[in-house]
Amino acid sequence: MRRGTWAADPEYVRSVAVDNIAHVHELMGLGIPEGTIYRRCRTGGPWTLMAPATVRLGTGTPTRRELVRAALVYAGPQAVLTGLDAARAHGLRRGELPAAVHLLIPFGVRLHATPIVRVERTRRLPTPPRIRDGFPVASIERSVLDVARTMTDESDIAALLSEPVQRRLVLPESLVAELEAGCRKGSSTPRRVLRAVTTGARSAAEFDFLRWWNAQPQLRAHAIVLNVRVSAGSEFLGIADGLLPDLGLVLPIDSTEHHFMTPEQVTETERQHRAYRSAGLHVYGVRPMRMRGDPGGLLRDVLDAIAVAEQLPTPSVLWTPDLPRPA
Repeated sequence: MRRGTWAADPEYVRSVAVDNIAHVHELMGLGIPEGTIYRRCRTGGPWTLMAPATVRLGTGTPTRRELVRAALVYAGPQAVLTGLDAARAHGLRRGELPAAVHLLIPFGVRLHATPIVRVERTRRLPTPPRIRDGFPVASIERSVLDVARTMTDESDIAALLSEPVQRRLVLPESLVAELEAGCRKGSSTPRRVLRAVTTGARSAAEFDFLRWWNAQPQLRAHAIVLNVRVSAGSEFLGIADGLLPDLGLVLPIDSTEHHFMTPEQVTETERQHRAYRSAGLHVYGVRPMRMRGDPGGLLRDVLDAIAVAEQLPTPSVLWTPDLPRPA
């Protein structure tokens, strides 16, 4: 195409763009003068300058995908996506996306951060990166832990780290290994959370419950196990969120998200409770909101449930940890 005629064929211009994003050098390769490119990115023009030498072929609010692609185009071919955007590419849902896209780049590379790009230089650059949803990304373990190190709320960290374990995408041990291999800064709180994940917690609600349980002196004499497969003879009853094996007391963590969000969840929750009771187990459902809103009342009710279970015959059931294995 002759120089100066590119404007008549928008699809020709878009041929060098990915997700509507192109580098200035690629546009210049089509014969578009550099000055023209930047003029078209001015206020009122048809394009947007997303980062130095990084152009979006459009205006208005960019999509998150365009934002991620612009960050990668700006940072160059060695950059690897991590953090929540990488977690989204892996199919995870937890966490609120930050304003800036988190990228890993080689330790010796000089690149300035921008309002849309958070740059982290590392000697542990994933090589080669995984390709997920069209982006070069770090592993699930690296992605979620790069976020967790910046967080302070244990419940939020638990929600983030337990999701891939609950969905059987990673093993708890692989999260621990990645935490130990990475930067020590900001690792103390994720390390505490991972101790609960490795002992069975598979959600933020279960993490909060285990933390609440361990904080009650009256309950410390009772050993509780989380996420165990319970059966009576050859009949599988269900996966108990919490179980006191010596007493035959099942403590489902009846969160709305996992137990009462859909009619199917309600039906399955009721079925499990009936199955536990038919095998001689005592069941007391714990509502997560009470751990913070009514901890004293919850303690009294749990102690009452323990007292009832102590009066019942010991049920003949078997239990084994529900060990996560990646699908």
